[in-house]
Amino acid sequence: MEKKKMPLAAKICIGIVAVLVIGGLGAWMFINGKLNLINRIIDTGRINASEETFEAGENNGGEVIDEKDVDLNEDDVKTFTAADVKNILLIGNDGRTATEKGTRSDTMMICSINTKTKEIKLTSLLRDTYVAIPGFSKNRLNAAHAFGGVSLLDETIEKNFGIHIDGNFAVNFESFVEALTEVGEVEVELSQSEANAINREGGFHVKAGKVSLKPEEALMYVRIRHTGGGDWERTERQRKFIMAAFNKVKSLSLSDMMSLANKVLPCLATDLSNGTILSYITEVGTGGYKLGETLRIPVDGAWKYAMINEYMAVVLPDLQKNASALQEFIYGQSAETAQN
Repeated sequence: MEKKKMPLAAKICIGIVAVLVIGGLGAWMFINGKLNLINRIIDTGRINASEETFEAGENNGGEVIDEKDVDLNEDDVKTFTAADVKNILLIGNDGRTATEKGTRSDTMMICSINTKTKEIKLTSLLRDTYVAIPGFSKNRLNAAHAFGGVSLLDETIEKNFGIHIDGNFAVNFESFVEALTEVGEVEVELSQSEANAINREGGFHVKAGKVSLKPEEALMYVRIRHTGGGDWERTERQRKFIMAAFNKVKSLSLSDMMSLANKVLPCLATDLSNGTILSYITEVGTGGYKLGETLRIPVDGAWKYAMINEYMAVVLPDLQKNASALQEFIYGQSAETAQN
């Protein structure tokens, strides 16, 4: 696993904390006003189980399995938590806004903040992972958000992978990339297949190699799926783009960062209070944190392709192995090893 540099968020945090220390109450009012730019996720309830839908997908070459014959053994997954770790779920939905109801979670990343090791780790969850959704049937992981918003998605992750989600940030990718016009072009390394996909699907004319992507090209880049690696490479591209954007703006002045915040924050939605967000900002901004390793779930050797009922292409995981791997990665220990 490749170690990454400290993200832009931490740099912004340091600037915000400095302002708070110097400016006192006035600075707090200023920062609180900035945080109020973030939209709030409102729990709108869950659909009736009778309204559940199953998204069809292209044949992935996996074994055709009847849903009645799939036993994920999700009830055997034990949850592990630690007081010094907070897990924030970052959700990129497929709607027009970050708060649109009934959207599937196109992208899911767990940002784990470890106050003991002073590390921030990122874990991508593949959206086509076949899981048990509480109160519903087995379905793709991204369907949980459509059926019951962040609360059901959090509950689904905890039930299937045995970790607790402490809060959520949602973003609509289109508006997020649009906000990055404040940053300008972002440099990434493109393979020939990635360049071809961007040009074919977006009508652009980018070349392979190191290129500076305009916001519209960047949006196409983070959404590419058909380059041979499917969602596996797609989640890696999203992490690469985020890190490239962080590196692009790491030298910005505090005033420029505040200007950037004015555009980026309205693209976000959260269920965390301003006080909780500020506590995370203070902790990360003053704690000397570093961005640690990254992980993808399902992990290698603990999944297979499958076609459920001949029409729904899924990634069928071994939940026990994946839960143990995720817990070890985030906490340094799993519920399974803790009992031994």
